[in-house]
Amino acid sequence: MTPIEWLAFFILLVVGLAAAAAFTLSNGAVTRAIRKLEKTHRRQKALELEQLEAQVIARRQEEVKGLLAQTGGWQRVLDQLLADALPETGAQVEPDGLLDVNAAPVPRFNVAGKDGSVYLFTTAPDTLRKVRLLDRRDGDIPLDATLHPAARVEVQAVWDHLSAKRLGDQGFVLPRQAEWFLVVRQKLQAGKAK
Repeated sequence: MTPIEWLAFFILLVVGLAAAAAFTLSNGAVTRAIRKLEKTHRRQKALELEQLEAQVIARRQEEVKGLLAQTGGWQRVLDQLLADALPETGAQVEPDGLLDVNAAPVPRFNVAGKDGSVYLFTTAPDTLRKVRLLDRRDGDIPLDATLHPAARVEVQAVWDHLSAKRLGDQGFVLPRQAEWFLVVRQKLQAGKAK
């Protein structure tokens, strides 16, 4: 090869490397812009979803208030929660199924099921285990948005309703977004616990 051919080859090589570098840099800039756009889109969709969820919760909260004003309304609300949490069992609350309502050591209430089970609704099953009101084998099911967006609102409304009736001024005010859990306890036999 002649020196001119070497020079032309070298110039082509430098131009090719420069073009490749420019192409790589521009692809990096485009990739960053696309990622930023995707992040903004995800954030916007999350906000829209939160707003829709808030609307669903507000609507359900009004429905629950109406139900709780009716005779047997709290049972219907709990029946729906039980259907969501225990779909395979067909669990329902007895018409006169309220067994107790307590605020100490943690807010909780027990209801009797039509199948003989006792359903405990509580805000702190671990605390109940520490004070030996629950057995370690008693599993708990979180009553949260995995069941329904308004599950917490529903059980909170039932707690407010039942504690106002049973505990009166001794009732326990909880945070609006308090966590609630369902514990399926022992079976009742002929109206008595085993």
